[in-house]
Amino acid sequence: MSNTFVRTLVTAVLAAAVSVGTLFAASALWPALRNPWVLIIVGAVALILGIIAGILGSYDLTTPSGWLLLLVDNSWALPSTLLGAVVGNIVYPFFGSPSTSQSAGQDWVSYKARGSSGFGVDVLQTLGTVNIGGSGNHERVHLLQARILGPLFLVIVGISYVVLFLFQCVWSITIGLILRLTKVRDTAWFRAPAKSAVPGFWGWIYFATPMELWAYATEP
Repeated sequence: MSNTFVRTLVTAVLAAAVSVGTLFAASALWPALRNPWVLIIVGAVALILGIIAGILGSYDLTTPSGWLLLLVDNSWALPSTLLGAVVGNIVYPFFGSPSTSQSAGQDWVSYKARGSSGFGVDVLQTLGTVNIGGSGNHERVHLLQARILGPLFLVIVGISYVVLFLFQCVWSITIGLILRLTKVRDTAWFRAPAKSAVPGFWGWIYFATPMELWAYATEP
């Protein structure tokens, strides 16, 4: 048997087994997680992502860190991993293809954009352990954040977007609008810095979230 086959088999089976085992453990707090359909669906999603990661050689199973990160991604960081496995592997194929050069030994599945501009080139994104565009300036920081914060990562991101969106809206239709009408400002809303990957009204909301402030702070 080839090394690729063995690596893929081990990665996929371990990903599925650990993710299902994690749900069983978490069901002590939330019994609904032990529903057979939940276990089957999560196990299948983890298995598919594990097959892709195994083929690409995402986890270096010749090193302790490769095994550790595979276990972490399918246990403590499981919510983020499942988000990336579902959304990333549905959306990113429209813009690129799984890349061995960007994934091998990098502990993630990375898509390489087909075009020379646009999504995956000018704007990179990382969801859980699935990425498009490669490391860029700070994409691997998001990978680290999910692994450190585990199930809290998505909660923090979600709450941040809701709070900042509401603040941006209230400001824009009150003080911001007055300042715009009196020509003190050229926009009623807060604008993100020029280095923000997202411009316009949503730019400040995106840039001001704790996860993005952390990530952009790591850039030169």
